[in-house]
Amino acid sequence: MKVFLRRAQRDAGLLGGKIIFSLDARIEPTPEEADAIRKYKLGGISVYNSESAKKHASGVATNLASGKVWGTAKAAVSAGMMALSLRCTLDSLTKGQHIECKDMEELLGAEAAIIEACNTAKAFLEAAVTFDGREEVIEI
Repeated sequence: MKVFLRRAQRDAGLLGGKIIFSLDARIEPTPEEADAIRKYKLGGISVYNSESAKKHASGVATNLASGKVWGTAKAAVSAGMMALSLRCTLDSLTKGQHIECKDMEELLGAEAAIIEACNTAKAFLEAAVTFDGREEVIEI
């Protein structure tokens, strides 16, 4: 599996005093890996969630825990906002994903999360091919 990352920045704000950092991320699985991703339905694995998605997910849990009607309504709004926030999956990264961050720390965190998740996915794919009835001997 190959991971392609392109960093960029642009000026934002009325007077251009703010910088927006962006990351274009794309993965290119080998044909065997792509087949395994489809076969084992790993395409929906969440690779990265933006800070706003995490905030709204927390809001859903908090509001539902209140057990009140108003809390349930607020949870529904938070769930809707979470759906609009950025979430990267293996499928979306295969197509290519554009991520914009308010600071460099968030961008570097997104980059690290993508690389870590791709390593985890690769480990899943390597394990998946061992489910063919073979016996593994582990000496302890």
